[in-house]
Amino acid sequence: MMKKILFAAVLLLAGSQFSFAQSDVADFLKFGKDDANKLIGAYIDPYAKTLGIGLNNSWYNSAETHKLWGFDLAFSVSAIQVSGSDKTFDVNALGLSNAKPRGTNSMAPTAAGDEDGIVLDIYADLEDPSTYVGSLSTPGGSGVDLVPIPMVQATFGLLPHTDLIGRWVPNVKFDIEDDQAEVGLWGLGVKHNFKESLPFIKHLPFDASFFLGYSKIHGQIGVDYGLDNYPGSFEYKKEEVRVREYLSNYEQDPNQRGETETSTFKYGLIVSKKLSVITFYVSASGNQSKTNFDLLGRYPVVSEQTIIDVVNHVPEDEVEIDVQDPIQLEIKNKYFAVDAGFRLKLAFFSLYGSVAKADYVSYNAGLSFGFR
Repeated sequence: MMKKILFAAVLLLAGSQFSFAQSDVADFLKFGKDDANKLIGAYIDPYAKTLGIGLNNSWYNSAETHKLWGFDLAFSVSAIQVSGSDKTFDVNALGLSNAKPRGTNSMAPTAAGDEDGIVLDIYADLEDPSTYVGSLSTPGGSGVDLVPIPMVQATFGLLPHTDLIGRWVPNVKFDIEDDQAEVGLWGLGVKHNFKESLPFIKHLPFDASFFLGYSKIHGQIGVDYGLDNYPGSFEYKKEEVRVREYLSNYEQDPNQRGETETSTFKYGLIVSKKLSVITFYVSASGNQSKTNFDLLGRYPVVSEQTIIDVVNHVPEDEVEIDVQDPIQLEIKNKYFAVDAGFRLKLAFFSLYGSVAKADYVSYNAGLSFGFR
């Protein structure tokens, strides 16, 4: 179950409803390769941010470090709230080459939005209304604006006043909606209680630590996208063009797949105060994340040239329609975060929770087992 939850988090990057097999994300290809990259980037941007923030959360719940050979195993969940401004994007601000909104409304929902998509009219030449080739709607939002990111990690006291923290989920394969999927995660962090090493603050009644951490999560799933995803005909200069009928022998690439990878880096200062069985802490940190989303394989993209080839009866095997690896996106995020929380220690297990403020607000809760 944990493996499937982790992969669901990755799939959030690929579009609504937690899956992009035969999804709206692949359907962006109908707008052409260049416009598809711009539209998909804007559509998945909030989920790329949430995954990056989620991976940078839950590294610690105290500035205190373990004694030598101390150990604990922690299970946590971060719930990241997408801000209202990131639930929509302005299509007109993307600089599309072959599509524009129909009417005056240019605000389309992102994957985290909760509204239906808007209609875009597609032209071979935006400046020439006679080159109109049809219309498509952008995907609607998923309605999921509070995104859960689960995490499992182990902490070891291997050096004096220093904790080594590890995260790892081996590459696992399973099926989602008849498509084979794969996911894996790893991370490494270190927390050093520098207060114990400085004589002039060593006896003050609190703990203070510096933290560094890096995480990476990657996922892959098969995609099924062929000519049957397109309408039966297009209108081009007032002429009906039956592209699917003309290309009746078209063979779809069986190796279509979507891949996502998010890597994060976090560094910061933690201060905590222990009061009996409760420890309160605050931290300030610098954070970075980078998400790559690629749609790999060979895909049919019906462009102006495709339609012209069909109109001119170009031999079927010479019609320009296939595009190799059409989507290759990189989304970066750099932000400062402040979080505050507590840990309640009871015998060999602890309960903890916190609230963090970065680009988005996140709520974190967890349970750990071990000894210090």
